[in-house]
Amino acid sequence: MSPVLLVTHSDDWVWARLQRWRPPMWVERWMVTATRLGDGWVWIAAVLGTGSAGVGHGPARTLLETTAAAALVNATQLALKRAFRRSRPASRPAGRAGRTVSAPDRYSFPSGHTMNAFAVAVLVAVHAPVAGPWAFVAAGSIGASRVVLQLHFASDVAAGATLGSVLAALVVAAFGG
Repeated sequence: MSPVLLVTHSDDWVWARLQRWRPPMWVERWMVTATRLGDGWVWIAAVLGTGSAGVGHGPARTLLETTAAAALVNATQLALKRAFRRSRPASRPAGRAGRTVSAPDRYSFPSGHTMNAFAVAVLVAVHAPVAGPWAFVAAGSIGASRVVLQLHFASDVAAGATLGSVLAALVVAAFGG
């Protein structure tokens, strides 16, 4: 089986199960909260907050790395979405938690929320290692929320997590991380 067919088959398999699954209320609330955290405003505060507590790096360097990573991640995400033009999954109606989350654009691949979340998690881990594991838990929750809320396919999120992590690591390395 070709890699593209394998990914498509896997996405279809996950999608079929999600269509039948009705998560408990606490899971719905957690997923809605996580996806809203991925909108960006909390991540900016988290990274900038780590600058003063960072390991050998001050706020100016943290701000510079964050700006560079955000620009690179978002430019890459935009280019890939335009290149692949993969349609988003057709979402089911709002759940009991009153999900009112909508997608910021019509293309699915890669997940921009997940790319940004994992890029920020890498930056937090570099500048405040003690907070790194929590940043990755939050990033993982954001990625999971995009699938559970049926805004992305699982492969969109996997690609977003990988790309966001790699691009942020490249930015840190470029600044002498």
